[in-house]
Amino acid sequence: MYYLIIWDKGLAATGQDGSLSKLEIPTDLAKFFFHLDAGKFPILSGLSFDDYDLFSDAQLESLIHELLGVASINLSAADYINSIVKVIFEAKSLGKSILFDPFRNE
Repeated sequence: MYYLIIWDKGLAATGQDGSLSKLEIPTDLAKFFFHLDAGKFPILSGLSFDDYDLFSDAQLESLIHELLGVASINLSAADYINSIVKVIFEAKSLGKSILFDPFRNE
């Protein structure tokens, strides 16, 4: 499973689960992100199934920009990518981070 999670660093720092909400990203879409051109999509192409990736503050704007770029070239995934962007906007409004988690099994 591969998840996009709204992450609360404060909760995680106290030993609690920092997950406030999550969205499962289909494996095929995640793999598509990993194989994107690193020059055009440095954040998305840097994701993997091997490690967590945490983004906050100004990084969220860059992530949104890349996702919208991908939606314009992969129309079949555009609706799902828009769902991802919506979650990131929610994290921004809450002042929280975004975590890509390849290890969660829920």
